[in-house]
Amino acid sequence: MSLFQVLYAPLTSPFLLLGLLLVIERAYGKEWSARKTLVYLLVFTACFWSLYSLSIQVPQLSKWLYRMQSDIIPALTLLVLPVLFLPQVKWKFLFIMIPVSAILIAVFDVMHRYRVAPSDSGFHWIPVNPPLLIMAFTSIIILAARFLSPDALRKFCRIACLMVLLFGGFMFRKSYADYQDMLARRQDTQAGVMNIMETVPVMRDDNRLTYLPSAPCRFSVDGGYVQGCVMELSQRFMQLRFDLIGKKDPAEISLLAIVLGAFAVTVVVLFIAGRWWCGWVCPLATIGDALDFVRRKLGISHFKPFATMKMTAVWSGIFTGTIGLLLARAYALIDENGEFMGCKIPLYPFCKICPGQQVCPVASQGIGAFPALPGMEWLFGFFRVGVVVLLLFFVLAFISSRRLWCRFCPMGIFGGLFNKGGMISLRKEPLKCNGCGACNEVCPMDIHYVEQEMSANDVTTFDCIYCMKCVSACPQDKCLSLEFAGKTILQSDLQRKLHG
Repeated sequence: MSLFQVLYAPLTSPFLLLGLLLVIERAYGKEWSARKTLVYLLVFTACFWSLYSLSIQVPQLSKWLYRMQSDIIPALTLLVLPVLFLPQVKWKFLFIMIPVSAILIAVFDVMHRYRVAPSDSGFHWIPVNPPLLIMAFTSIIILAARFLSPDALRKFCRIACLMVLLFGGFMFRKSYADYQDMLARRQDTQAGVMNIMETVPVMRDDNRLTYLPSAPCRFSVDGGYVQGCVMELSQRFMQLRFDLIGKKDPAEISLLAIVLGAFAVTVVVLFIAGRWWCGWVCPLATIGDALDFVRRKLGISHFKPFATMKMTAVWSGIFTGTIGLLLARAYALIDENGEFMGCKIPLYPFCKICPGQQVCPVASQGIGAFPALPGMEWLFGFFRVGVVVLLLFFVLAFISSRRLWCRFCPMGIFGGLFNKGGMISLRKEPLKCNGCGACNEVCPMDIHYVEQEMSANDVTTFDCIYCMKCVSACPQDKCLSLEFAGKTILQSDLQRKLHG
């Protein structure tokens, strides 16, 4: 193992990021001085680095640690944490140099990969190492944050994520060889309900999976950039052959370890940010909000769903997600004819009815990319009907009621479980609230609790996507605030609104 790998590997562990945040959160709770906090952070980092570097020297342990690595984590650890928590006045020059350096390194990497590609390759896209792309992408957002309002920054982040996650599988390849492999896969068509051969994401790794907690569908241009969403990961788990695992089959145990490693990363990043991923990253929600934008431009008013409709959407999402996972389990039990109890079941059953598999390809390639509807032979037409019904619901939900779909979305429901008790929270000073209702008026999730709660300080709810619109709209000084690991990131400011 090279020295670079020994130094870089700990940075890819979500547990390093989690540990640093726990130390920071404790520092704010105990009101430690900046020097004392820095000492604790350095001691923790040194201990973690030493222990991790020793652990990866053990072959079996190294495999498990590798499966729990993520190339997304270094960008959060090296770029986001310093921006949020280090004193920016004292370190102002460093704050500019780090993201600028990350962008320049990525540019040099692209230039180098172009130089080593054959001159007659016809390759005109961007070959870049995924970790470097993620670092550069994060750096651009950090630099943009200096010039944009919170709402404008959120829109910029969502559009940028949409471009990378939707078009990244075609625009940003690892190398020229990876580009050639992608072209070869496009020629390898197979008849059936779902063509997996054409949907290999850029960040594919046979020993490690990269997922995001929101809904980046891999079934977009040439497979998208990351492996997929939480529901695909859950289906992978349900498709495992537990009978073979009980017999200690090496191949199946390896698959189990890979899936569990991906789950570990997902749980950590959800604990850190909850449904922030829905509000700032999710490409499917961004496409849905485009429909909402069209509605507003046409002057069509939206309706606010009543409480019963909201709960119906949530329970319907839980039911649909459960059905998808049960069918994924049935797929693991299909016979030699590819059937379970006489019914044909596709690989990744939930994906086949999820609107993402229809919406993302169409958004990236046009209406001609709309996949063919499954035939009636697939579970007596369940998938044919299901895909049409959910697609219509997705479109109608966004053009009529502002993110009603997000209450139904199983990925969002799973993320909502981490909103309470996680690192991020919405705080309120009840004595400063005059009950004006501005927070409810701007909330895309139509949350009333923030306005109505007049005793508790933590007003984080299961539905909150941390868009921060309520904080920006609140007319009372320091009445509403967003906290991350104990630090106030944004708070309502009357003077800023008046002179804004």
